[in-house]
Amino acid sequence: MSQRPDEHGQLVSLLRALPVVEPSSDFVAGARRRYREAIDARDRREVVTGLVAALLALVLVATLLASIEPAIVIVGWLAEASADAARWLTGAGVVLSLVPPVFWASAALGFAAAALSLVLLARARPLAIVK
Repeated sequence: MSQRPDEHGQLVSLLRALPVVEPSSDFVAGARRRYREAIDARDRREVVTGLVAALLALVLVATLLASIEPAIVIVGWLAEASADAARWLTGAGVVLSLVPPVFWASAALGFAAAALSLVLLARARPLAIVK
């Protein structure tokens, strides 16, 4: 089942040696036009499908908000939580961009030393009380 490398090369050279009629320019132009039309049709279908899905989701959310009072509270809570998270992340981004990496490295090393010493203290056996 395995082919020798030169067999593949021989097949390619034999296929290239076959006389082939060059397709006419009308055929090539028509094939390109049909290909572009098919791509455009596919893109239109994708856009229409996305639009319909977005409209259905909008109708579903509007129906839920109009009919269920707790849904309004939940959506409001989610909006407030996402706004708080955005504020915190913006603040963290500003701090990360303003503080030089040397200070971050020293803070990380200090945290690691403190955490390691706490772990070592927690694992240490209590000393026996001398009477």
